[in-house]
Amino acid sequence: MIKYMKRILISISMSIGAFSFLALLFIIYIFIYDSPGVFVEDADQAAAVLVCEYLGIEKGDVYISINGRDPENSIISNNGNNIISIHNLSELPECNVPDERDQDSSCEDKNILRARFEHMPAKYLAFVSFTTRGCGGRGMAAKIAGKWYLLKSHINCCTLGVVVSDQQP
Repeated sequence: MIKYMKRILISISMSIGAFSFLALLFIIYIFIYDSPGVFVEDADQAAAVLVCEYLGIEKGDVYISINGRDPENSIISNNGNNIISIHNLSELPECNVPDERDQDSSCEDKNILRARFEHMPAKYLAFVSFTTRGCGGRGMAAKIAGKWYLLKSHINCCTLGVVVSDQQP
């Protein structure tokens, strides 16, 4: 009797091990499988996740461009921050240029946020970045159950100031 119970337990544990191995192979296949390419909608939604993260710390008027285009209306309308006003970058045609160095000098005092999809190393994983007047950041987003979530991000901001000293050396 004990001999049969021992065989049953060994069989069950081997079955669980084999099932776990197959599940792991399936997960690896999903993430590494070559997809037909990156869809524009996925690229925009992945970059928009990082934009929403940054907008939580911003205030004032912000002009947004995602992958060189205006963002979806859901980003503008779902803003829960009352101290920020979100606009499309296309409202400023002199500033809406592909290369930031080519924009008009009047754009320097505007708060312009440009978010970009960088690349997608796996099927449901994307690297995104953004730049503003004084900040920049990168993030890693994952698509889970049809929705993009920000897994990890970092935002770096710097400001320059001038301190006038009355003391003469």
